[in-house]
Amino acid sequence: MIPSPLLLECHYFTRVNVEAAADVDSAEADAGVFKHRIDCKRHKEESRRFMLTLGLKRVAGKKEGTPHYTWEIEVVGFLTVDAEYPEEKVEALVKVNGPAVLYAAAREMVANITSRGPFPAVNLPTVTFVDELTTKTREKTRAAQNIKKKR
Repeated sequence: MIPSPLLLECHYFTRVNVEAAADVDSAEADAGVFKHRIDCKRHKEESRRFMLTLGLKRVAGKKEGTPHYTWEIEVVGFLTVDAEYPEEKVEALVKVNGPAVLYAAAREMVANITSRGPFPAVNLPTVTFVDELTTKTREKTRAAQNIKKKR
């Protein structure tokens, strides 16, 4: 095991909302829709410093039903990449590992709050954010292609 080149300087929660289902009989543990949002901003003057926001929520869905808990949580983290880490890999490191670090904090918060409710605690599944990087790359490529077509 070696230390990560990504340092979480601090993090805090800007939104935490959890509601238990009112109709206990129709609620299901795994029902609902799980959504996420990631926003990553690079510091204007220090290129190895970032502010990352991770938003997560589970809501009732028409087809998916009502979960035991609906919830929304948002966590903001400030991250720094080690000066020795290769510059060409910095953005990928932040966009893949940064959300994973914040997800762990959100996972703990959701489990802690829901453990005090009328249903079993919610333990968010283990996830990876590798697809975020490839999805963003594809979106940038498509946008560039669309600009070329318009010219």
